[in-house]
Amino acid sequence: MMTGLIMPTMANAQSANASSSNTPVQLPAVTVSGQGETALTPVTGYVANQQATGTKTDTPLIETPQSISVIPSDQIRDQNAQTLNQVVRYTAGVTAETRGAVATRYDQLKIRGFDAVTYLNGLKLQSLYYAAPQIDPFLLERVEVLKGPSSVLYGQSPAGGLINQVSKRPTATAQNEVGIEYGTNNHVRGTADFSGPIDAEGKFLYRFSAVGLSEDGQMKMTENERIAIAPSFTWRPDANTSLTLLGFYQHDPKGNSYGGIPPQGTVLYNPLGKIPVDFYDGDPNFETFDRRQTSLGYAFDKRLSDVWSVRLNGRWLHAKVAYDSVYANGLARDNRTLFRGVATSREAMNSYTFDNQLEGRFSTGPVQHTLLAGFDYQRLDGHYAAGFGAAPSLDVFAPTYGMAITRPATNRTDVDGNQAGVYLQDQLRLGGFVLTLAGRRDWAETTSTTARGSTRQYDQAFTGRAGLTYVFENGIAPYVSYAEAFVPQTGTDFSGKPFEPEKGTQYEVGVKYQPAGLNSLFTAALFDLTRSNLKTADPIHPGFSVQTGEVRSRGIELEARVGVTKQLDLIGAYTYLDVEYTKDNTGLQGKQPPAVPRHQASGWAMYRMAEGMSLEGLSVGGGLRFTGSTLNTANTFKVPSVTLVDAAVSYDLGALSDKLKGAEVSLNAKNLLDKEYVASCYYGDWCAYGYERTVTAGLRYRW
Repeated sequence: MMTGLIMPTMANAQSANASSSNTPVQLPAVTVSGQGETALTPVTGYVANQQATGTKTDTPLIETPQSISVIPSDQIRDQNAQTLNQVVRYTAGVTAETRGAVATRYDQLKIRGFDAVTYLNGLKLQSLYYAAPQIDPFLLERVEVLKGPSSVLYGQSPAGGLINQVSKRPTATAQNEVGIEYGTNNHVRGTADFSGPIDAEGKFLYRFSAVGLSEDGQMKMTENERIAIAPSFTWRPDANTSLTLLGFYQHDPKGNSYGGIPPQGTVLYNPLGKIPVDFYDGDPNFETFDRRQTSLGYAFDKRLSDVWSVRLNGRWLHAKVAYDSVYANGLARDNRTLFRGVATSREAMNSYTFDNQLEGRFSTGPVQHTLLAGFDYQRLDGHYAAGFGAAPSLDVFAPTYGMAITRPATNRTDVDGNQAGVYLQDQLRLGGFVLTLAGRRDWAETTSTTARGSTRQYDQAFTGRAGLTYVFENGIAPYVSYAEAFVPQTGTDFSGKPFEPEKGTQYEVGVKYQPAGLNSLFTAALFDLTRSNLKTADPIHPGFSVQTGEVRSRGIELEARVGVTKQLDLIGAYTYLDVEYTKDNTGLQGKQPPAVPRHQASGWAMYRMAEGMSLEGLSVGGGLRFTGSTLNTANTFKVPSVTLVDAAVSYDLGALSDKLKGAEVSLNAKNLLDKEYVASCYYGDWCAYGYERTVTAGLRYRW
């Protein structure tokens, strides 16, 4: 989400002469969509009307010619989502938690069958090897999921889509909150959020959010620990100017594990029995995951006139990781001896991300324009010293830990990367038609240096997007769009020619519907998405690659968000995916990528008792999540489908007594029926168990 977006302004209806007279002047009527909501306004309930991720302008969702899902803070809180994977569990087109309960330290998920990339406040969260940033959801105001190629506005970006996390920001009115919760696996979590004006005029605003976490991981002898703070400050010297500073610090001293389990004894039959759901393939005496993240960002907004506005956004982020891991590497023929590998790395990086925009809202005859011109720049410099080796094997049915493990030798790599891009977008409105046209040119360069020397990769690409929407007066808005993506690839072919960037192209048709008088948004999308220029084996020169690989994703997404009444919110989603390798020289052609289900469906309902009812103050929620069967990499076996149940109950203690006003107790259960399942076999012989039942009970006080 780009920061500080300014709603369309009404041109002056008064001339200079009229302003100086006492003659009443009748202003033209103005229709504001979303009941005054903007792309940065906190959403009440589950239904957002505005977005900025898909256009970088404050645009109604119904006018955006691409599929976008917005998960507001009310939903995040009601479902007690504590990872990004949990936040997007009920979102169409997204396959969450493909690594199950293992990889909580990373936000690994898929959009439309392909790996997603994460952003914070519209700026990419750059990563280096194991130093991948992660933001605690408590620090977020909302999450926006943009599905499909997005390079025209964001530069190098995967074809599947991106997830933009939007930080909590200072508020004009005071709001304060503290909370504590306990749960299964020795879960303890504390939260605090303070916000409001500093001065009487409201020119200076502040916010301070914090979260602390300690819990055992699902795998025995593993732990999660976190402390995170996010201070922010806003200065508004006048109605047309705003500067917000956004700070962030997060320390994760421990991060569960990052291993896997073999399919034999989990998905496949093992004559010796079933591998326990809490089996740990690592070693507690060797496991290390210590990540520190620090960032400072700014968002400057200035309305220059009734037509033109400028936005300047930037962020510096530093990440440092110490990483040691022992991981599963295949099961021996005796069906019990687990081969294992060892990995180690010490790394640090600094990333700098800037996005500067000029926006104009004007008319040329009957056509209204929202013109956006931008220049963005990303830089990453850092290093990692990684090494890999073999670790002692482990008996999966009688594991012995604490064995001597030799840390492998490491080799240092220094990375220096730059990307610059210029883009231009115009949203043209004529009657009910909204035509969106955009183009961009990118230049990307990366230099990697080791003891053996340096390698340089240089790429440039042009990407575009075109979309047409027609908004009927009854709230129905069909659309059609085309979008492109590119991702640079390292290496050279047999002749020494550097590989060209991977390309992504998508054709999408859909319809969005917002019926009058009902706080709701219904969406349906049909898409055809292709990734090309993929590296695959060179059939003539063994050991080398050529860029003839291709994979295609076709599908349907249906999503409904309905605020039936002030008391009842509903979410429903369904996804059908047909993903297939269409060109490949390694035997994958015609096969389906691993961990991608053909069918997904989910539904969630939250009901709050109305005032005056006998159970006033009580809120009850529940949901179902269905994930269809998936395949392993070789497509030789299936991972069974699974249906999971979630539940939530909360009670406002203020309904009992005015002295308890602001206090609320809550109870959340995820996988309520404690279904044991394998989330996926995501690569080779590596599979992952899904989450067992987790229950948390909390107390929150707001004033």
